[in-house]
Amino acid sequence: MELPRPLTINPRSLEVAEAIASLPESRGIYLLSIPGLAPHLGWSLNLRSRLTRLLKPSYTSAGSGLGKLFEKATEVACWPAGSRLEASLLLYQLTRQNFPGEYIKRLRLRLPWFLALLGKDPFPRLEIINRPTRKHSSAYGPFFSRDLAQRYEQELSGLFQIRRCAETLEPAPDHPGCIYGEMNQCLRPCQCAATEEEYANEVRRLDDFLATKGKTAAAALATARERASSEMDFEQAAQLHKRMEKITAAVACRDSAIAPYDKFNGLALTRGWSEGECRLWPIMNGYWQKPVVFHFSTFEPGARSLDRELRETLSQALAQPPDETGSRVEHLAVFARWYYSSWRDGHWFPFVKLEDLNYRKLVREISNLSRESAG
Repeated sequence: MELPRPLTINPRSLEVAEAIASLPESRGIYLLSIPGLAPHLGWSLNLRSRLTRLLKPSYTSAGSGLGKLFEKATEVACWPAGSRLEASLLLYQLTRQNFPGEYIKRLRLRLPWFLALLGKDPFPRLEIINRPTRKHSSAYGPFFSRDLAQRYEQELSGLFQIRRCAETLEPAPDHPGCIYGEMNQCLRPCQCAATEEEYANEVRRLDDFLATKGKTAAAALATARERASSEMDFEQAAQLHKRMEKITAAVACRDSAIAPYDKFNGLALTRGWSEGECRLWPIMNGYWQKPVVFHFSTFEPGARSLDRELRETLSQALAQPPDETGSRVEHLAVFARWYYSSWRDGHWFPFVKLEDLNYRKLVREISNLSRESAG
């Protein structure tokens, strides 16, 4: 994702008041360029008001630290933001660019948690991590917290007989095993009770459950339960119903935003900083892409439908291979901070492929923003 061009102000210019007055009254980020010193990076809910106050002679002459910085500044660069998501992305990019060695600490950016399948092992197991690596065959997230990721892992472990031990296995018939093997909740590969192929089949079932959010397993159980009921095998039907309840409990632990780490695709809808504007923020393969700006004023409802306009605009904007520069886990950390926050000021539309995007809901939310803007 490229950093947009800033609005620049020369604080020593005679027209500084007019330059500040031309700024929008929206939230935004500002950067002071100071000769011989590190730049000063800040943000405000009202960019014009903040810079007007900071550049007043009465403020700078008060001897405050920030006032002295403004006296030495040779340029003020500004980036308006129409939403907190946009401000977060701008702040992340600018902090990383200007403070490469400490931007994580400055931003207080917490890396999100993922549920991963440790594939580089003859007997794979689930693992909770915040930095997926090549040794993990698949990883799903981001989860709001480690506790929620662990809860989902426990629900899955109750559905599949995957080992829970973290040791490097050396299968042997005289291996002492563990309590989960005794409770028939593990295939006991450590005691040679299951071959590598049998264990691999169970792992494939687990991987399919993660990929389909349990839909394939639930559909198969529902069909088997109906067949058992029609054959008057009510005991079997009751057992299948209990297993379906476990699947439902496991699915309930997973937020709708949870997706494969390297195939995390979706679209965030927020307001723009210009009047009558909204912004679409795509994420492709876990990386934020350049936003798509949509103006209400330029759209003519009588000429063509909003649904068709959005399909063509997004298809054209995302036709090229996604930009995958930067750190995927950090991009998803910015997403998690916005998505799971109490101050989320937009809507999230996940999809596997762009054709799967819920355009009907997207059109409805954009129409709501248009009416609010007009009102």
